[in-house]
Amino acid sequence: MKTYLRIAQNSGVKRPTAYITLHGLQENGLIEVIPKGTTTLYRAVDPEKILRGLDEKILAFKVALPELKSLRNIAPGKPRVRFYEGKKGILALYEKEIFNAHEILALVDIRTLRTMMSRGELDGLLYIMKASSGTIREFIEDSPEAREYLKEKNRLALGETKFLPMHLSFDIDLLLYGDAVAMISPKNLIAVVIEDRAIAGAQRKFLEFLWRGITES
Repeated sequence: MKTYLRIAQNSGVKRPTAYITLHGLQENGLIEVIPKGTTTLYRAVDPEKILRGLDEKILAFKVALPELKSLRNIAPGKPRVRFYEGKKGILALYEKEIFNAHEILALVDIRTLRTMMSRGELDGLLYIMKASSGTIREFIEDSPEAREYLKEKNRLALGETKFLPMHLSFDIDLLLYGDAVAMISPKNLIAVVIEDRAIAGAQRKFLEFLWRGITES
């Protein structure tokens, strides 16, 4: 630990320059400022701590990357398409966008979804929806995992659910909200979101047709 005067002397730079440089290093989280009586001491931050901070920033940027790419490539009248990869990216999509929607119409395989996320993470999505006053009307498979999920969903009164016929199964989860369609593959940890009124409208008609054709569970 050294004072900025000692640092200026050892580095051979003028005092004002040393002070400005130290302030910049502090703002970037590279040094620590330690008051000691009437003196202020400076100490380099542990490199491991700096590395952890950089990793967190990289992760945050990766989560935002699909949104940044879509903004860059948008053209008038062209559907907006976003891609997500990995559990963290897909969870962020659920938490920050899908389960914050006012109303969701979905076709979901809970059993497969539970291979990607824990029971606590899945319940957490329901709590997010409850907090945002949203609802989800969905088709799910009839499985122990689905019935376990349904107990919490019904307790929170988050919307209707219908069980799919045993012979009917899908490899991806399909969720519609507003003018967006999210297609998520929990097995492959990838997701695609398409924002387009016509595409969302066509998918909605398909799910509404299916909804009318299946009796209440």
